[in-house]
Amino acid sequence: MGRSSEWLSPKIHRLDTGALSWDAFFQELLRKCSTPNGVLGSKIFPNQLFVTHEVYGRDFIQHCLAMHDVALVFLRRRDTLRQAISYARARQTRSFAAHVEGRANPQYDFEQIARCFFYIRDSYAFWQSYLELTGVEFAEFVYEELAADPIPFVSHLAEHLQVPLPAELQTSMAVQRDDLTEEWIARFHEDRRSANLLEAYDRREHIPGKLKNFVKLGTRSLRPRYPFAF
Repeated sequence: MGRSSEWLSPKIHRLDTGALSWDAFFQELLRKCSTPNGVLGSKIFPNQLFVTHEVYGRDFIQHCLAMHDVALVFLRRRDTLRQAISYARARQTRSFAAHVEGRANPQYDFEQIARCFFYIRDSYAFWQSYLELTGVEFAEFVYEELAADPIPFVSHLAEHLQVPLPAELQTSMAVQRDDLTEEWIARFHEDRRSANLLEAYDRREHIPGKLKNFVKLGTRSLRPRYPFAF
């Protein structure tokens, strides 16, 4: 059912987008994310969609819809605060999966968790609006439900692909919640009573005081970051 990963992330695809045309880039992605039966799969976050558009001026999803038989799935978590805490911890430790060893010990940071919360909710709002505007059908699943029973998700894909269900389901993913998560939740609920949430939401980019940036500011060539850069 495809080799599902974040294939639009430059850290994952590791392709030289400066040297590849759009068609060559797209074909390389297909090669990387496809299984021998020709099925491709990819997880996409909004920032990755915009990164690709920044380089090629193309909408990867729209291109897939025009060229292939696509099943779109919107996966969300019901508990945004726990997701925000997991994301904040992952950004600190650089461990975005349970099987990846962290590089640092995470430290509680109210503002970072709040920023992650806002970012996640904004991402969900983007996908809901984007998918509605495409006018194509999509399925929606909830992470907490699939963590307990992934069969509905796999069945949906198998039905679309007209292939039998795998005899056995295996995954390297695992829930990353632990006692530290619960401790941070309690601290967050206490801190938010007096916190400045507007500071946490402020997305204006801090521009490092490097000479090249002052030159770009002076010549008005300093471009803002793409949407959902974080």
